[in-house]
Amino acid sequence: MKRFSTVAIIGKPNSGKSTLFNRITRSRKAITHKTPGVTRDRMEEIASWNGVEFRVIDTGGFSLSGEDPLQGQITARIERTVAESAVVVFLVDVDTGVTTEDENLLKAFRKEREKIILAVNKVESNQDRLDANEFYSMGFNDVHFISSVHGQGIGDLLDEIVTRLPKKPQPQIVKTDLRISIVGKPNVGKSSLLNSLIGDDRHIVSEEPGTTRDTINIKLRYHDKEIILIDTAGIKRKSRTERGLDSISSLKSLQSVKDSDIVLIMLDASRNDISRQDTRIAAAAHKERKGSVLLLNKWDLLEKDNRTLGQYISKVKDAMPFLSYAPILTISALEGTRLSRIFPLCLNIQEERRKRISTSELNRCLEEALSKTPPSFYKTGTGKVYYGTQTGIEPPTFTLFVNKSTYFPRSYIRYLNNHIRNTFTFEGTAIKITLKSKE
Repeated sequence: MKRFSTVAIIGKPNSGKSTLFNRITRSRKAITHKTPGVTRDRMEEIASWNGVEFRVIDTGGFSLSGEDPLQGQITARIERTVAESAVVVFLVDVDTGVTTEDENLLKAFRKEREKIILAVNKVESNQDRLDANEFYSMGFNDVHFISSVHGQGIGDLLDEIVTRLPKKPQPQIVKTDLRISIVGKPNVGKSSLLNSLIGDDRHIVSEEPGTTRDTINIKLRYHDKEIILIDTAGIKRKSRTERGLDSISSLKSLQSVKDSDIVLIMLDASRNDISRQDTRIAAAAHKERKGSVLLLNKWDLLEKDNRTLGQYISKVKDAMPFLSYAPILTISALEGTRLSRIFPLCLNIQEERRKRISTSELNRCLEEALSKTPPSFYKTGTGKVYYGTQTGIEPPTFTLFVNKSTYFPRSYIRYLNNHIRNTFTFEGTAIKITLKSKE
């Protein structure tokens, strides 16, 4: 796996760190919003400048206000990120001038001063440039005047970043084997699960709903496989999501489902009910034809007898009949119960998603299904299947050549789908059937 030098962006809330992160990485990965303190967990992405690649980390805002109950954890993560980084961009805001928070942040990292580059953001006019001279009082010989929004001064800043990075040979990139996203309603335990899976208190875990606002990618190796874990913000009901920050977070979470191979759909078992929103979230994974695992979290909080598991599984299947192929696992993210089964299960599902069935085997399966329950008259005719073949993987896709596709109701396609699944298993993944009419 290729190793990159790290560049951290630090500063007080609302100084424009996420906008600078997006500008440097040429992405929209970090959420940018006028609300201070949107970024809490650290965001990572690979950037390149003049042929030099490096990892950029966007950190949470450093604040002394005490308004955010998570500030202590945010500050601890900033400190660790700075210690791990080769270069640190300290971002300040020309509109606020030098603040107490700026000065205290600089004092906190005085031992790391040699790796810090001071950048004054939002410098967009001659008057701004005059005002920005105030920041020379912080003791830096070179101060970069930039505008993250408009891109002014970013090239010069990147030139200095690259010159400060250590020169070292880089090994070849290894292709990512698996992308796993963790989705669910707010406060269902997604970040707790990620922390337990990676064995590192990397994310902020809180009983306050909505702590995670960005989608967070964590790379790790499991045996000889490279896995990317994607922790997402809680997906809220549309009626409870305003057009602002919550809406952006939910959209990014749904996008992460599209970018995944496997989706871990988390339910709060302690609530003892399956909400419509739980079903909608699960339906998003099914609609994208991703591999799916249903995780019943907080199982340790239930009062159980020998019927509890069977009753709960029946309840889940009744609420989500479209996910009948998804394995169900009872876990406790905090206690670590049965978490060791998740990665092996995901790798097995990925193998199922890549499985290929020979044309001869598929057609024997289809002949059995057609002879057992042949197509009936529908609309203006009776359907006839000539033969089928597998035409894709991830998800497994089958094309059936028929006399006329309109003669086949959706119920009959579901019947064929179930028969193929019962014959060849395809655990944890949807399969797709398309019909092609005879010319």
